[in-house]
Amino acid sequence: MNIDLAIERLKDRDEEAFEYIYNETKDAVYSMILSIIRDRSLAEDVMQDTYMKALQSIYQFEKGKSFKNWILSIAKNQAIDYYRKRKNLDLVDITENEFIFPHQNPRTSLQLEMDELLDILTIEERQIVTLKIVDNMKHKDIAKLLNKKAGTVMWIYNQAIKKMQKKGGVK
Repeated sequence: MNIDLAIERLKDRDEEAFEYIYNETKDAVYSMILSIIRDRSLAEDVMQDTYMKALQSIYQFEKGKSFKNWILSIAKNQAIDYYRKRKNLDLVDITENEFIFPHQNPRTSLQLEMDELLDILTIEERQIVTLKIVDNMKHKDIAKLLNKKAGTVMWIYNQAIKKMQKKGGVK
């Protein structure tokens, strides 16, 4: 099955088509959301919302356009909306209050190190770095998705990598 056929079948609520599309896009969608929200469990919730929104809006998808960019735009907007709604709430950070929640799933030292490095980046830098490294997207594709010039995306990516290298002591 290819993506165009899957989209047409998805319009008829074909579950197999949804599964195909989900498997083809889930890593990129999750990375986009995580780069904005910065919480793995909340990112999964927003990811569900993203796919629900995509299903509701599937008839608005224009044939011939990039489906991956379309669904990543939905993911980005869902994550930003969620982030804006939640940013003023005073949430308890489980990692900072482990004595209150001692039996939570511990994150690996690599996850903690990566989170620490990504925390120094802006949302835009995190998006670009995660799309490039985790999803292996090309700079030109990231540029289209974020509505920026490819040169700008490359510059932001390089600056973000330099920031992380400086913070991590890597040269």
